[in-house]
Amino acid sequence: MKKCPQCGREYDNTMSFCLDDGSELLYGPASMDEPATAILPAADLENARTAILSVSEERVSANSIAVLSFAHLSNEPDDEYFCDGLAEELLNALARIDGLKVAARSSAFSFKGKNTNVSEIGKALNVNTVLEGSVRKSGGRLRITAQLVNAADGYHLWSERYDREMKDIFDVQDEITLAVVDALKVKLLGEVAQIEPPTKDTTAYELYLKGRSLLYQRGLSIGKAIECFKEAVALDPKYAQAWAGLADGYTTSGYSGYKQAAGVMPLALEAARKSLELDPDLAEGHNAFACATMLYDLDYDLAEQQFLRALEINPNYLQARAWYGLFLLQWISARHAEADKEILRMLEADPLSGYANVIACFSYVSSGRSSEAVKHGKLGVELDPNSYLALWSYAAALSCDKQYEEAVAITERALAISGRHSWALMTLASTYAAWEKPDKALAVFRELEARSMREYIQPAMLTPAASAVGLIDQAIEFTKQGIEIRDPLFVMLVRTWPDYDRLRSEPRFQKIVSQLALPGWNAA
Repeated sequence: MKKCPQCGREYDNTMSFCLDDGSELLYGPASMDEPATAILPAADLENARTAILSVSEERVSANSIAVLSFAHLSNEPDDEYFCDGLAEELLNALARIDGLKVAARSSAFSFKGKNTNVSEIGKALNVNTVLEGSVRKSGGRLRITAQLVNAADGYHLWSERYDREMKDIFDVQDEITLAVVDALKVKLLGEVAQIEPPTKDTTAYELYLKGRSLLYQRGLSIGKAIECFKEAVALDPKYAQAWAGLADGYTTSGYSGYKQAAGVMPLALEAARKSLELDPDLAEGHNAFACATMLYDLDYDLAEQQFLRALEINPNYLQARAWYGLFLLQWISARHAEADKEILRMLEADPLSGYANVIACFSYVSSGRSSEAVKHGKLGVELDPNSYLALWSYAAALSCDKQYEEAVAITERALAISGRHSWALMTLASTYAAWEKPDKALAVFRELEARSMREYIQPAMLTPAASAVGLIDQAIEFTKQGIEIRDPLFVMLVRTWPDYDRLRSEPRFQKIVSQLALPGWNAA
């Protein structure tokens, strides 16, 4: 046995890489009698397993891998997005190899910042190998280390260190990918195609990675993400992925209520079309165009074609699976059985994704399965406790399940981290109304109403809030506004979201909503 001179832990003689203290010295795997560290407490891990309905345990594939988020060893905290982006690009490259099962990004990245034993990671993700590493970035210089670990015994199959200039980042990605394939012997299943770099401008590439990282956070980070994407396409106007990211940024800002649709949705469509013009086989481009044309042009048939094309290109693209299953199939088309299949596919592919569980929570709230909604909402918050979207979905699920006191508590947490965003305020008004606290419900509605006089508040939130406190005429007026300004969230929620239940029997509401030409609406 050896001791690492930096961190003092014992290692055997097999060469490996010690990351405990950020040192870059090669040593063997940790002593096998060291207790494993779990990603979540035991009870929560059990929740994670049981919450995924109808998903049976898979046998570990002979050729399977999880790519973990690379450790960030630089002095600049803002460089962390680069570590995640590098790992994600490697994951995407490996996912293109026939015969190799690759764990989904969100599930693999859920171990970020946790000293979890690789055997626990292998069991949780049903893989037999784990790729991990680190990045140290200083100016234009990079030091990237990578190691491939056998999840069963903790021994290393391969490790390497790369000292490069930033301009060589794409060559390093190719080298790591080919080395991992060689170590796994997957190349026996077929040749690995050379992957063309998405851009030759490394600054644009960094901006794209940063933009995607910010966009995943949602909330107030959406605007920052848009700026990153705009800078990326300014540096490289032929960067298709960055155009798709810009389209998603505009669409997300529109349906999240940060910008009015007329100001951002045409820009989303333009950026999505540009992405597909540059790369007709880009899943991100098809998905971006699908969502934008669905929510603004109301072209539901074209949107479905585009979603399906995105999933044909990349079946593991979580965002496309979520938007297609929840937005189009369930919320807009009320094709619940098909939506259920998409939601379960999403959970099977990425069971430890907070976002996937949030989407499942929304789906079950919309179909009235409150206990399942609560289960996934709780898990979404456990996996991503700082996510506003997770907190809002969980609050909505608790309210649907008539757990009003807990719903209010969770809603208040969501309001605290979002600047009292209108989504959570609407749920708070609805919860108080259902809890038979009309004065409190009315006070929340009045807050929304007053704010709408001085800032943009989505009609999609004002409508159900007015309905909850019995102001049906006002709710109808807000419905008209939603149609007039083409509120994207209104398109999604009017059909199945439970806070609209009271209005759906109102003839005036039905007539106004018919202008959206929702599939089968007149027959509903």
